[in-house]
Amino acid sequence: MKFWLILLVLGLRLRWLAWRNAEFRAKLAGKDMVMQWRTKAGAPARAFHFLPNKVVVRAGLHSNPSVTLSFEDAPYAVNTLMQAGKNQMIFMQGMQEGKIKIEGDASQLMWFMTLMKFIAPKKKK
Repeated sequence: MKFWLILLVLGLRLRWLAWRNAEFRAKLAGKDMVMQWRTKAGAPARAFHFLPNKVVVRAGLHSNPSVTLSFEDAPYAVNTLMQAGKNQMIFMQGMQEGKIKIEGDASQLMWFMTLMKFIAPKKKK
């Protein structure tokens, strides 16, 4: 799977959750934050602007993100994101090795982590 496709699907899911999930919308109350995901080379990149009741997603680099998550390269990003569900320490390992870099307000990244329970669709019984 390609990194740009993961970013695209993540953006669609975040927008859908903001529109359809009241609990997710409650987490957006009072928010005005831009989180940018990118490779160190700059592309692919996507900015997620969290606002009260909605998420605005844009391709490319944002001029003034609140927090940026930079991966060494696209294959490393895909591998890391695919393993993150099974091994949450993979991000910490990547940061220690310098393959993942966080720039800006890291507390916003921690806030984003509280949204992770909404990202994966619930399985039908």
